[in-house]
Amino acid sequence: MLSSPLSRRHFLRGVGVTLALPWLETLARAAAPPATQRFVCVANPFGMIRDAFFPTENGLNATLPGNIAPFESLRGKFTVLSNLDHGNNGGHGGTHMFLSGVKSSEATAMPDGNISLDQCLARHVAGQTRFPVLNTSAGPVGGGGVELCWTRTGVMVPPVQQVSRVFKMLFVDEPTGQTAARATDYERQGSVLDAVNAQAKSMTSRLSGRDKEKLDQYFTAIRDVEKSLEQEKAWLSRPRPKVDSKEPKDGTVSQQLPILFDLVALALQTDSTRIATIEVPGSFDTAAMGIEEKGYHGYSHHGKDPVLMEGMRKVERYQMLHLAKFLTKLEEFGLLDTTQVLFGSGMGDGSAHTNESLPLLLAGGGYKHRTHITLPEAKEKRVPLSNLYLSMAQRFGVETGSFGKSKSTFDELS
Repeated sequence: MLSSPLSRRHFLRGVGVTLALPWLETLARAAAPPATQRFVCVANPFGMIRDAFFPTENGLNATLPGNIAPFESLRGKFTVLSNLDHGNNGGHGGTHMFLSGVKSSEATAMPDGNISLDQCLARHVAGQTRFPVLNTSAGPVGGGGVELCWTRTGVMVPPVQQVSRVFKMLFVDEPTGQTAARATDYERQGSVLDAVNAQAKSMTSRLSGRDKEKLDQYFTAIRDVEKSLEQEKAWLSRPRPKVDSKEPKDGTVSQQLPILFDLVALALQTDSTRIATIEVPGSFDTAAMGIEEKGYHGYSHHGKDPVLMEGMRKVERYQMLHLAKFLTKLEEFGLLDTTQVLFGSGMGDGSAHTNESLPLLLAGGGYKHRTHITLPEAKEKRVPLSNLYLSMAQRFGVETGSFGKSKSTFDELS
């Protein structure tokens, strides 16, 4: 028997009385609307030096290693997760599935292809904010890209790489003439899609079963584009929020990364978007860390060399320092408990080129955080990372029973 939410009025009618009831906690919970959920993912292409990232103890009071030390004031708001991955290999060729759990070569066999978590969540809230999702990178992908975000049809979503452009997208209104031109473009694109759709449907009766399946995927892609156009058109005439910040100057990765964190925090605070990704690309300027300019990728191939490992730790420490500052800012904005923030990489060990035991830190989101959790290491007992993504999607409000290659939900933080 299905149960409907309780309401004070419904309850009084049901018992046929007119007396006022006392305040009841159950009724108050039923009447309260669900809190707005948000999601941010920060990722790099080369993983993390394990001794500076993973605590050696489990539980809330675990001692924090060097690169996690900036999170001390956030204890109880984050968890480092050990022994989670997607069960894949391939080195750099396997990192693109970090946020999807599915290799691009396997996408056609999956119900939702290799859609990444950010794009899955964006479909759930499309139209509610100006940007369903904000995909960014702290710089160009030269030296190794993250390849983080993928649509359901297997298309990689390119991130915005200039902080000045991100700022303009979020907070600078377009000139009237440019807005009118975009409206005309949307109408023209809509007409083209209508024509293509009609022509494709006329071919259906002449196609084989396999071709009909391909055409159905094509129709799905067209519907997604149509929805996207309609949602973008609805926001054309609405003014962007004003913030007390000047347009930032573009720069190197180390210069742009802290600016991107600030811009994403403002985007969440102004409800310009509820979903964002930040990529830390391989073009990270290592010289800015006071180390020899060997390149981020070069330091990741440390081969256990102490000098190279220490250089890599400095690059990673910089990322962690600004991630901790970002979380603190979300806490100050009152957003951290409703924002799931995931940091990680599709590379477990950049020197060995393995994709096992990925470096993962989950913060905020209202979880019962425990600083460090070690999942089973034995192959037959390993927990798929997609289990965590499934639970994150459900917490966000997506009604689904699977994500990627998930086997069940992730209950360790419930």
